[in-house]
This record gives sequence, structure tokens and C-alpha cells, in this order.
Amino acid sequence: MRDVRALGGLLVVLGCASAPSPRAPGSAVEFGEVLPSGFESLGRVHAECRVVPRDRKLEGVPVTSLACRRSELERALVEQANARGGSLLADARCRKSGARLACTALVARPANGALTTSRASAPEDDGLPATVASHVFIDLEAHTARFERGARSASAVTEFAALPVGHVELGVMRARCDERACDDGQARAGLRLAAGGLGVSDLAGVRCFALDGERSCVGTLGVSERDPDTDASAR
Repeated sequence: MRDVRALGGLLVVLGCASAPSPRAPGSAVEFGEVLPSGFESLGRVHAECRVVPRDRKLEGVPVTSLACRRSELERALVEQANARGGSLLADARCRKSGARLACTALVARPANGALTTSRASAPEDDGLPATVASHVFIDLEAHTARFERGARSASAVTEFAALPVGHVELGVMRARCDERACDDGQARAGLRLAAGGLGVSDLAGVRCFALDGERSCVGTLGVSERDPDTDASAR
């Protein structure tokens, strides 16, 4: 899976063709190389984000910009497929051109109860739908010149009441959204998604609150002094 470390791009989801009845958000959607016999096309779907270098200070950056990678775009395609009533994404293609990463696929469903044998899509990471992630924004005050460790998924970011001994504090991050755009759990998931995108493994002292029509979750970023990805003794 290709990892694109990114800031500064809004996830865009587009589509073309009329939508049948939507399926449940958690319904399985499969990927296939071609459209199988017995399936009908529901049109193509598209998702993209834009890549710029990491920075020490962020203000109002969409969380999708900190997780601009193929897995996140494919998750957005799955959500669009469910919204159209599709059960298959065929001919999925992802392309990086300059600062832009874009993925597209053909949505389909069985015409006569046909079954697929393609690989199943991965579930959404940490319960944050792509449609909600595009409305969660990140502010960051970093205490380090660079974020040098490899990006990770939101589910690989651990929360602590306080940073453990042997960890280094990297800064303070806030995830925020309009109160109508996300709930506390989704804002918190956005915080983990953004932290993971920066290669941060730990969050400490996370607190969530609502103020003046905006919902926010704030936490301290941290990592172990030794990187377990490169130092076997730290694993």
C-alpha cells in the first residue's frame, strides 16, 4: 500500500450516474479488476487529495490532508459505492500527478443475484467516515522541527492519560468541526487520524469540548525516544 505523507488538500468525492437505493454504511463492497458477467454498472466514482510538505504549524488544515494515501481514498470510494447501492468496485485506478493523488473506480451491482470472488474492501479506519473527515480541521503547534517517522493508521495511535516515561513530547494538536458536522467520537478519531498521518504513535491528555458552535478535541503528541520501526531493542 502506497503511503503519501501529506498536508494541504481537501478530499473530493465526485460521481456520475443516478443512484439506486443506498446500502447500509457497513455493507461489504468488493474490489475486482474487471466488471464480471452478470453485473450492471452504476457509473464511476472519484476521490482525491493534494500533497504538500509537512509543517511545524498548521491552522485549519482538513484532516484528509494529513491522511492523503491510497487506503483513505479507496475508503471514500467504498462509501460512495454504498450510497449508490453498489456492491463491487471494478477497474480501480489511483494516480499521483505532482501534488495530486486521485483514485477512481466503476461501481456495479449484481443484475441477477450474481456473486463475486474479488478481494473484500477493508472496513473504515477507526469509525471516521470519509464524508465526515473532510469537515474536520486540524490546528498544530509543534515542538519539533520535523516529523520524521513513518505514517500509521489511526488505529495504531495509542491514547494515554499522560505520556509514558521514555517518550518525547512533539507538540499540541486540535481537531475541530462545526457542531453539526461531527460528534465528539468523530472529532477524537480525526485527532488520531491526523496524528498517525504525521507518524505520531501516541496522544496524551485528550479532552473534547464544545464552544461557540464548534466541537474540538485537543491532545499532546508524543513518540518513544527510540523508533521501534528502526531500532529492534525498542520493540
